[in-house]
Amino acid sequence: MPKVLCIISLAISSIVFLLFLLNLIIGIPFTRDGGILVNIGFIIGSITIGVFSVLTYLEVR
Repeated sequence: MPKVLCIISLAISSIVFLLFLLNLIIGIPFTRDGGILVNIGFIIGSITIGVFSVLTYLEVR
């Protein structure tokens, strides 16, 4: 069960990373009204959660 939760959190953080990277680069799927700092904050947060999920997966394995 913990392995599945690690994989799910990695998948969700990857989706969030891609969404906000696309928003930062070309402005879709959201508008740029939120600002660049919000996009960068979500990108850094999703990278952090992704790294933690990989490290936890390796530790559980």
